[in-house]
Amino acid sequence: MSSVAVVEEFFAALEALDVDRAVSLFADDAVQAMPFAPAGFPDRLEGRDAIARQYGGLPAAYRSMHFVFNLYPMEDASMVVAEYQGAIELTAGGRYDNRYCGIFRVRDDRIASFTEYFDPLVLQRAFGGDQLTDAFSIEPDR
Repeated sequence: MSSVAVVEEFFAALEALDVDRAVSLFADDAVQAMPFAPAGFPDRLEGRDAIARQYGGLPAAYRSMHFVFNLYPMEDASMVVAEYQGAIELTAGGRYDNRYCGIFRVRDDRIASFTEYFDPLVLQRAFGGDQLTDAFSIEPDR
């Protein structure tokens, strides 16, 4: 499977709120970095288990997820840059609509690394304080 196909499958799994399928696309030693994460939200997840814990709360927090995205394969065939916008309806009411840039490195048909840039203020406005950590099944780390 091409790196682009892996990233497309990742977005399809998220839209289906199929956490198991999304997590299965990550390598065991995968790393997800979120350099602009707000306080109370992790900025780095190391290993598929940590990623699974992070994504585990999505079906309870989100009624629906839809992404409009453009994928840009790099000269290095393992790399894909994604520019995307999420249209997300929250189960608690309201929306979480953010814009993102993601850098994916794929190895052996699995995501080995994923760096995700997003607007932290939009995330905080959508969830706020305790709701942020509850929605993502995380423990505050800062």
